[in-house]
Amino acid sequence: MPLPRSAADHPIQRPWQGVWAWPWAVLAAVVLVAAGLFAGAVPASAATYTFKGVVKGKLSATATATPLGDVWVGAYTNNSAASSVAGAWTAADGSYSFTVPAAGSYKMWTTCSSGPCSATYASEWNNNESGSYNSTPVAVTDAAPTTTFNPQLEAYGTISGRITNQAGQPLTAVSVEASPAGGGQVSSTKPDANGYYTLGKVPPNKAYISVRDESGQRLYLEKYWNGTAAVDTYTTATVPAGVKWTNANFVMSNETLIEATVTGPDGAPIADVGYVPWVYNDATGAWDGPQMGPLTSDANGKIYWRMTVGKKYKLCVSDTVYGGAPREYRYKPECYNNVATMEAASILTATSAGQRVPAAIQLERDGLSMAPGRPYVYGSAQAGQTLTVDPGAWGPAPVALAYQWQRSKEGAQLQDIAGATATTYVPTAADAGYDIWAKVTGTKAGYSSYSETVHAGASGAEAVTASAPFTISGTPSAGNTLTVNHGTLSPVPDFGPYYDWFVNGVQDYRSNQRTFLLQTSDAGKKVTARLSVYDWPLQPYHGQASVTVAAGTLSAPVPTVSGTAKVGSVLTAVPGAWGPAPVTLAYQWFRAGVAVTGATSSAYTLAAADQGKAMTVRVTGSKAGFTTAAKTSAATAAVAVGTLSAPVPTVSGTAKVGSVLTAVPGAWGPAPVTLAYQWFRAGVAVTGATSSAYTLAAADQGKAMTVRVTGSKAGFTTAAKTSAATAAVAVGTLSGPVPTISGTKTVGSTLTAVSGTWGPAPVTLAYQWFRGSTAITGATGPTYKLVAADKGAAIKIRVTGTKTAYTALARYSAATALIG
Repeated sequence: MPLPRSAADHPIQRPWQGVWAWPWAVLAAVVLVAAGLFAGAVPASAATYTFKGVVKGKLSATATATPLGDVWVGAYTNNSAASSVAGAWTAADGSYSFTVPAAGSYKMWTTCSSGPCSATYASEWNNNESGSYNSTPVAVTDAAPTTTFNPQLEAYGTISGRITNQAGQPLTAVSVEASPAGGGQVSSTKPDANGYYTLGKVPPNKAYISVRDESGQRLYLEKYWNGTAAVDTYTTATVPAGVKWTNANFVMSNETLIEATVTGPDGAPIADVGYVPWVYNDATGAWDGPQMGPLTSDANGKIYWRMTVGKKYKLCVSDTVYGGAPREYRYKPECYNNVATMEAASILTATSAGQRVPAAIQLERDGLSMAPGRPYVYGSAQAGQTLTVDPGAWGPAPVALAYQWQRSKEGAQLQDIAGATATTYVPTAADAGYDIWAKVTGTKAGYSSYSETVHAGASGAEAVTASAPFTISGTPSAGNTLTVNHGTLSPVPDFGPYYDWFVNGVQDYRSNQRTFLLQTSDAGKKVTARLSVYDWPLQPYHGQASVTVAAGTLSAPVPTVSGTAKVGSVLTAVPGAWGPAPVTLAYQWFRAGVAVTGATSSAYTLAAADQGKAMTVRVTGSKAGFTTAAKTSAATAAVAVGTLSAPVPTVSGTAKVGSVLTAVPGAWGPAPVTLAYQWFRAGVAVTGATSSAYTLAAADQGKAMTVRVTGSKAGFTTAAKTSAATAAVAVGTLSGPVPTISGTKTVGSTLTAVSGTWGPAPVTLAYQWFRGSTAITGATGPTYKLVAADKGAAIKIRVTGTKTAYTALARYSAATALIG
């Protein structure tokens, strides 16, 4: 029901004025005809049908009613929809007047717009009803085209008091609510830390005023206010206009119940596990289950079930409810206490009011949890007609699905129909009087199997029908509109009909109407429309049809290639703008039309094998719901030989005979590059000097040295670079140790010079013996025989090394002791 706007919103205040009057009146007339407000066609006379009156408000049961301004009075269709027809806002004196487009009976709704009025007075339908359902309609007729309707709004009441438990302790985890008995706006509040509460906007006339436990632990039974006291019985209170109840205290009674905890093997609580509490029927000797469901454990794995003192109960759990949050595992069924069947289950009994009977149930894992589909049966359950079950989307794919059609009569077990194991079933005359069902079972290795059973209708019973087969028309491609066709429904539903649309088995909420606009994301997918129409006591109508949306066509430009067609260079594919974005692109490079193994990136570095060949690249675009497309670029020019990156080498080391010079080639590329070396002496190649290092020889003394580095690589032009010349090679420097003298230091003995190792070898050594500081004539060998002249003198030796292109080096030994 549309809410009226405030009096300041003038377009709705006079809905028949100006340019809006004619189309609005025509539309309203159509609605009224469909609602049965007209006995026949619109009267030929130009009669005006008017509601008028004065709205008053009453602040208390004994107060005098006073006029109310800025209050909406509206006429609504006399059916369950209660659709708005016309209305007006009251003037300051409470008066109003408006016309309706036709004679008939209307439901009347009166409500304040906002501000103090809406905070003080409750809205009402005619006859002091809070909801439209039981409202008594008001009529205008051709005989009496003007009806005076004087509604009276009554003020909300208030109720206050304290909420405690039986020990007198204040309760805070409770709610206090007041709801109109005929439906409508609910007001609620919570007590403060000391249990005190005040609830305003208690609806006048009849209301349910209750206190409920909101701890999530089912600690207390709900209680109701009957107008004078708090009681345990579900009852209404008569609420006088503007009543102010004080000291409306509630003492909450402890709830008597089973408190079970469901856990897994690891002790963690399991939410959303289905359970069945069984109670023993003393009259029949049977164990009766609940007339509601499915019942499931809460987020903490808790099960609460109210008990009657002295009654016998059993509790069984079965993890077959899939409506909660997704879980990794499913668990095996079990009854308390650790048994497989209800018959073997332990009996639970409360012996006193307020008792909480505990039960711990620890479940074993049965397997991973699959995601069941939502089976749907469509077609007719009448003999000779065809029923079809759509299993819905099960996952994770693939899931093996099995089908079994079943039938039952009221109160009896479902029975398998022999041989009916396909997705379709044609009822026979033998099915008359039976309800037909379809069971779909999903299995997958490592997963807990699951069965879902759906009702297909009662065979042979009168049902809602459609005059034509349920089909979908329209071109199934993006940008086009699909339309459901099923002819005329009989009987015509009061509401809708409303359609459910699915894309690849997943409900799509873009439309609940007969038409569905396809978009690019639907391409290549299965689109399904469903319609279920219920009109009790007739059997429902279920229709379904599906189409597959044509795969879309990708926008696929011809790619180009950037980069230089030369060995060692990088070519890059430029794919262009593929669409609709995003599109996944794959690449393949070709050498003279032959795919290059492994060359599947957007960039490709030309290799030696490409030299002389033309290159192309193929770009393949793919996108879900679209046809894969491939485009190949134009060929490049024949790939030219590459050019090496060749730096000028340098020479490290000292330009002196005997030293080692080393060529430093720099970074050649693209790596790897094979390098060769040649050393030059004053521009002349040194025979055999083809390593990166060269030891300077005597022939190099006085000459400048260079090195030439030559780089080669398959597919590349060989390149050579020569270093700058060194300085003229200087003479070398010999290395020689200080000599020592061995032998006996007495006249007649022979002394020997120990020269040590000189280098770089070979080095020519010359000797000179000294007596004191005077050279001994003729003593130039490595040995010397002491003579009488040496007695009392110290002897030493001088060793002189010489080598071509080296500076001579002389070394003196230490003097011996005095010769004896």
